[in-house]
Amino acid sequence: MGVRPDARVVVLGGCGFVGRALVRELHGRGYRLRLVTRRPDRHRDLLVLPRLELWEGDVHDERFLRELASGAQAFINLVGILKEQAPGDFARVHEELPARMARAGRGLRLLQVSAAGADAASESAYLRSKGRGEARLRALAPEAIVVRPSVIYGPGDHFVDRFRKLLRWAPWGLPVPLAASLIAPVYVDDVARGIATALARTAAAGQDYGFCGPEILSLGDSVAAIATLCGRARPLRLSARLSFLLARLLQHAPGTPFSVDQWRTLKGGSVCPEGAPGLSDLGVVPRPFREALEALDRGCA
Repeated sequence: MGVRPDARVVVLGGCGFVGRALVRELHGRGYRLRLVTRRPDRHRDLLVLPRLELWEGDVHDERFLRELASGAQAFINLVGILKEQAPGDFARVHEELPARMARAGRGLRLLQVSAAGADAASESAYLRSKGRGEARLRALAPEAIVVRPSVIYGPGDHFVDRFRKLLRWAPWGLPVPLAASLIAPVYVDDVARGIATALARTAAAGQDYGFCGPEILSLGDSVAAIATLCGRARPLRLSARLSFLLARLLQHAPGTPFSVDQWRTLKGGSVCPEGAPGLSDLGVVPRPFREALEALDRGCA
């Protein structure tokens, strides 16, 4: 069965970019929410929501997860990382955590946010770990819902905001690695609506959903749209070979701005398979990237 609007829902990763949009959506629909953070003092602004509990703890502690699940009807996992700080981080976050959620939330409605292109056989360690995580979750909980979004954008994101800031320092044109790679940018509020609808819909059990925007764009065209909004020069589009050489160089730079594994992830693009269930099947009409970008109207100042 779907989850009733007055039910308690545990959201792992609820204090992040996508999490906050989802919290707004779920709370607006009447759900009671239970969020987790290691630093509650950083997220006390969320406590203005009357049906929200903010718990302090470690999401990788299975005993703690079982405590979180007590009295709840659903478990949503948004936790993910784009790069490893130490070997094994992808496995711990993307593979082991979904399995822990499944064991701790046995009998609850489970929803895992994965990534477009997730595949246990991928040459990208990031996408490979996402695919393995899905498989481990499904082995323990066949009724779990899996959502695979493309690049998610919106206020405070790591896509538009990142390129907006980079463009500020590149008045003659920003080099864009693998500029021909295809993405289908999806607005964060559309993702939140899709997740909330899937949670409530009985028929969503066991389904995989691709969450993509209505436009398939090259990464270069996406950055060009941001540059136009910012009044900056058009991006410098790098080939796959030049991008690989750049990745080999930058993966040793402080903060690892671009790595060989990110090159492998980006090379395959981030789009939804044609004909696969998606946002439209959940009654969500995703907004076009350029239209939403103009509405954000943040510029590059």
